[in-house]
Amino acid sequence: MPKLQIQKKSTWVDMTAFVDVAFLILAFFMLATKFKPPELVSIQNPKSVSSENVAEKDVFKITFDKEGRTFISFSTDEDSKERVSNMLEVLKNQKGLTLTNEERATFLRFGISGIGVPFSKLKSLLALSDDEYKAFKQPGIPIDSANNELDGWINALLTGSGGRRPANVMLNGDNAAKYPEFKNILAAFKKNGVFSFKLITSMEPVPAGTPLYKSQGQQIKE
Repeated sequence: MPKLQIQKKSTWVDMTAFVDVAFLILAFFMLATKFKPPELVSIQNPKSVSSENVAEKDVFKITFDKEGRTFISFSTDEDSKERVSNMLEVLKNQKGLTLTNEERATFLRFGISGIGVPFSKLKSLLALSDDEYKAFKQPGIPIDSANNELDGWINALLTGSGGRRPANVMLNGDNAAKYPEFKNILAAFKKNGVFSFKLITSMEPVPAGTPLYKSQGQQIKE
């Protein structure tokens, strides 16, 4: 009985359409992705076993490093930009800090990564180019008990918003920072009626056998 022979055919598939789709998806993500602003200082946050994912919207963040330098920064959303604009108008009246439109635009740009200079040095900071700003080591906002300029920043921020607090007030401190710096920041908060904020921490595993560990295990089973 003769054997049936199956003719072999090419299995080549034209992938052009798939490549086109892949590039379209890549282009979409490149345009839609929001890149994290460069960090001015290296911060080693304290660790915690529980965390909350906070939306990066309407953020006012205070950062202080192990050297005791303090910075303020803001998010890039429209609510935050409006707050900053109103804050600068208040500082114009309170501190005589008059900024040009170009300096205001630079403040918004630098404020994403951080502003950490005394009021008297702000215009000099805003005169820097982007590359000079990244290379410049800012001395930090004065926060000692005799001259706590952070109080002025917070007061102007709240005054410009009619007393309405930002949705996300954050404190980003280095684990090796000294207590007096932390205390002076809290003093500026308290003076302006800010009694709650979100502390930025580094996540670590929950210790086995603790109530939180057992409750998380129970949630997984359910």
